[in-house]
Amino acid sequence: MSGFGRSHGPGVGSSSTHRNHGAGGASGAGGDHGRERIEDLLREPKPPPTYFAPNSRAVRASLLGTEAETVARGLATVPASQLRRFYAEVMALKRRAELAGADDAEIQAQMTLLRAKAAYSWKRGKNYPGELVSFFNRHAFGVKTRDDFLRGFQPHFEAVIAFHKVFENKNERGEG
Repeated sequence: MSGFGRSHGPGVGSSSTHRNHGAGGASGAGGDHGRERIEDLLREPKPPPTYFAPNSRAVRASLLGTEAETVARGLATVPASQLRRFYAEVMALKRRAELAGADDAEIQAQMTLLRAKAAYSWKRGKNYPGELVSFFNRHAFGVKTRDDFLRGFQPHFEAVIAFHKVFENKNERGEG
């Protein structure tokens, strides 16, 4: 698995649902991969993300639109193949939740594992934004229930993947 470096530009999602980690940092070889940086990326967001409209169980439209687009822009330098690795794990968890009845505790544990894998990947790499760590960190703290995962996080991540295809910066990685 490849890693992730410093964040580009603004954080992800609406400003009321997350902390902005590493705004304005430059990516590239020699990026800040120190202990303070990873501790900042892994700090619990205040407040955690929200998935549903107030007084409703309907997913917030902005989560699937503007917030997903903002995330995708922040992940533009991450190769689609790397995002698909995480997405495959999310889809496997979705299948377990739907077919095998994975409970809230299992979903929370798997979200925490995705957070750890994102941190590991970022630490190993040099040219990836810390935004992927920040993304999984926010959602590891935000997903509390099976419903949060199935109706909130998973569709949000699916929208991020779709928007990423639009914004992926292949030229920055030397691809055509």
